[in-house]
Amino acid sequence: MTVRSIPMARPCREHGTPLHLRCHFAWLPTFGRDWAILLAVIGVYFLVRGSAPTRIEEAVWVTIRIIDFEKAARIFWEPDIQALSIRWHAVQEVANFVYAYLHFPVLAVVGLWVWGRGRERFVFLRNVMFISMVFGLVFYYAFPAAPPRLIGAYGYEMGFTDTVFGGNTSVSYAQPALILNEYAAIPSFHFGWIAMAAAAIWVNTRSRVLRGIGLGLTLLMGWAIVASANHFFLDMALGGAIVWLSWKIARRIEARQAARASSGGEDSLAAAA
Repeated sequence: MTVRSIPMARPCREHGTPLHLRCHFAWLPTFGRDWAILLAVIGVYFLVRGSAPTRIEEAVWVTIRIIDFEKAARIFWEPDIQALSIRWHAVQEVANFVYAYLHFPVLAVVGLWVWGRGRERFVFLRNVMFISMVFGLVFYYAFPAAPPRLIGAYGYEMGFTDTVFGGNTSVSYAQPALILNEYAAIPSFHFGWIAMAAAAIWVNTRSRVLRGIGLGLTLLMGWAIVASANHFFLDMALGGAIVWLSWKIARRIEARQAARASSGGEDSLAAAA
C-alpha cells in the first residue's frame, strides 16, 4: 500500500514558540489514529475468535489427526522436547513466561520501531496482520483443534503436561471469557506473528544484531510453545505459512494501489496539458 510517510519532526524556524512545539509533534494525531485502528481490529478479532462455537469432539479429532500425521512423518518430537524442558523448573518457567508474556510486547515494540522507520512500512505490516487474521478465523471456525496440553483430559495420553494452566507455576495467563477460545490451536499465531515481526526487522534494517534478535525471538517462541504443550510443529508451520501468504497478498495490494496512483497522476498531467 502506498501511504504518505509522516516525518517524526519537521523543520521549524521559530524555536521556543508554541508553533515550534506543534510542528515537532505534528505526527502525533496520525500515530494515534494508526494505532487506534490496529488495536480496534485486534479487539474485534479476539471477540470473533472467542465467539467460535465450542466443538470439543471435533477439536480433539483434528488434534489426533495432527499427531497421526506427525508420527507418519517421524516428526512427533514434541513430548520429548517438553519432557526435557520441564526437567528443570526454572526452564519450565522460562517457557511459560515466553509463551504468556512475550508475544504482544514483542509485536508492540517492533510495531513502534517500524512506525519510526516510516509510517508506510507500519501500515504494510499492519495489513499483513489483518489479512492473516482473516485466514486464522476461517481455521478457528472450520477446523477447531485442541492444544496438546488438553488431549490427556479426553483419554489420549501422549505424555504432555499442562505447565501453564496445570499449576506449579508463577505465570498467569488468565483471559476474559469473552475472548477465550481453548480450541483455536491452528494456526499458531504465537509463532506466526513473532515470525512476522522478525521478517519486519529483517527487511527494515541491515543490522546483524537486530536481525539476529528477530531470528532468536522466533526460535525462542517456537521452543516455548512446544515446551509448554500449547502447539505442535504443524500448528507453527501453518501459522508461518499463513503469514507468508498474507505478506505476499499485502505486497500485491500495495503494488496495485501504487500503480493506480501513478496512473491517476499521469492522467491528471495529461488533462492539464
